[in-house]
Amino acid sequence: MAPDPNKGGALTPVQGAVTTYMKEMKELGNDHMPEVIVHEYTPFLDSSDLGPSDWAVLATDIKANYWHFDGFVILMGTDTMAYVATALSFMLENLNKPVVFTGSQIPLSEPYNDARRNLIMSLIFATRDSIPEVSIFFHDRLIRACRATKVNTHRLMAFDSPNLEPLAKIGITIDEKEHLSLPRARGALRVHANMDTRLLTIRLVPGFDDKVIRQLVQNSVESNSLKVLVLQLYGTGNIPSVKERFVELLADAVEKDILVVASTQCHTGSVMIGHYATGIALKEAGVVSANDMTLEAVSCKAAYLLGRGDLTTQEVAYLMGVSLRGEVTPSEALNPPILSSAFQRASRKGKKYY
Repeated sequence: MAPDPNKGGALTPVQGAVTTYMKEMKELGNDHMPEVIVHEYTPFLDSSDLGPSDWAVLATDIKANYWHFDGFVILMGTDTMAYVATALSFMLENLNKPVVFTGSQIPLSEPYNDARRNLIMSLIFATRDSIPEVSIFFHDRLIRACRATKVNTHRLMAFDSPNLEPLAKIGITIDEKEHLSLPRARGALRVHANMDTRLLTIRLVPGFDDKVIRQLVQNSVESNSLKVLVLQLYGTGNIPSVKERFVELLADAVEKDILVVASTQCHTGSVMIGHYATGIALKEAGVVSANDMTLEAVSCKAAYLLGRGDLTTQEVAYLMGVSLRGEVTPSEALNPPILSSAFQRASRKGKKYY
């Protein structure tokens, strides 16, 4: 990004700027740094303009060059980085090399910026074979891509991993969390380039009128334009207990082969559909829990699973709760609800009392 005088000084992507900058970086000539090949895409787009077709280009290019490099670094804007990185974590099946996303809060063109260090550390992590998955490096930490979300527009630590600690942190040394490493993939790298994006996310607010949602679902069924409805609910997955017709609406959507997923509006924690009575009603209606997935992971995972074309909606619903790339904590491994009884806690651990 650099100021564009033709647009009143607003920041805009500048073709060739990154390549030129990297050629002048003395650090890249250091004996301890890897050899770097730069490929710059044309047109050079703002991250807000990137969509599933662009994600597919990245995935297929990685596959085409997979055996020529130890790892890959993807530089892009931060606004949709969590979505793109999360999508690639699902699109790249059997990945056994690091793919590191990074960017900056302050443009490279500024004398003081965070871009230089983010780039250098991303290149270092891309050559280490200890974390062979899609990740994001930002500020002082490497986080799993499908656990990442952007949390700040004005601080250098722009990304967070709400329900999983960073894979690594840097200080004077690099501190990797080996216990978080995923099992090595078996089999050849496969790319799933098709993402079914017939998805809608609705964040509920107190006093919402469910007539609007009802009309939307009905119209979508008629036009086959909706396959996934993600609801951002209160707390552990609650809705007003008086909204019986809304629950009926969701049951009807499930009956019409629409996947309905309950996520939480809270930054950390998990959905626990069966913890409150209203949650039980959702479960009986066929609503699927997002557990502790980020919104980015819920949407990209659903799009990936439906885009595969070899799964029924029921199979997709089941796999939403299964960890495919480390994106979700299985229900049995989640912390028990607050103030749950000893019997409930024991039941979650598989113990039986007679």
